[in-house]
This record gives sequence, C-alpha cells and structure tokens, in this order.
Amino acid sequence: MHYNVELKKKLCELICLNKASTIKTAQEYNVPLKTLEKWITAYNKDPHCFDSKVELVNDFKIVDNYPLSPDYDNLSPEEFKTLLMKKDIEIARLKKGYLVKEGGTGRKVFVTFSKKNTK
Repeated sequence: MHYNVELKKKLCELICLNKASTIKTAQEYNVPLKTLEKWITAYNKDPHCFDSKVELVNDFKIVDNYPLSPDYDNLSPEEFKTLLMKKDIEIARLKKGYLVKEGGTGRKVFVTFSKKNTK
C-alpha cells in the first residue's frame, strides 16, 4: 500500500516529537507496525525525508513550489541589491559545505555531498 508523505511525516512527528505510542499510533492509523518503524528510522536519520516534493538539481536538492528565478525586471534597485547579497551569502555557505535550511532567498536547500574529493 502507498502512503502519502504528509501522513508519514505527521506520524513520525507524533511519535518522535510528541512521544506518542508507536503501537497505538500504528493501530489508530491502520498502518503496519513494521512499516511505521521503517518511517521512524528514516525520520530519525533525516527529519526532512518526508518534506514536500524534493527535486535533485546538480549536487543539491531544492524543495518544490519555489520559483527558480524571481522577476528581476520588476525589482527596485534596493530589492535587487538585497536579493544579490542574499544569493552571495547562500553561495558562500554552500561552498563551505554548510547545511542551509533556509537559503538567503527563502528557498530551502539541503546540501548533499558527492563522494569525490572537491578540493
């Protein structure tokens, strides 16, 4: 059976954050206990694993529902400078390998490191 990611995240948060009973939660939501335990294991490894649709772009993931580029033509000079500064900060963080939860542009970015040496 296929379960949506919203349900998976909700149940994992109930159990991991709110200390709900795993067995009772499985029974209440009619989810096999072993399946729920697998979700909890995945959630404990990465709390963002059930976030909204994530798209792989180059070496990092971008959360869906965010415009890839703003309408630059309609930005005021001050808005343009602010946006440029935030993008510079985001790039510097990514180069250093920081995990950027809320990028300079408001876009959630999760860095995944490639197996090859980048130096």
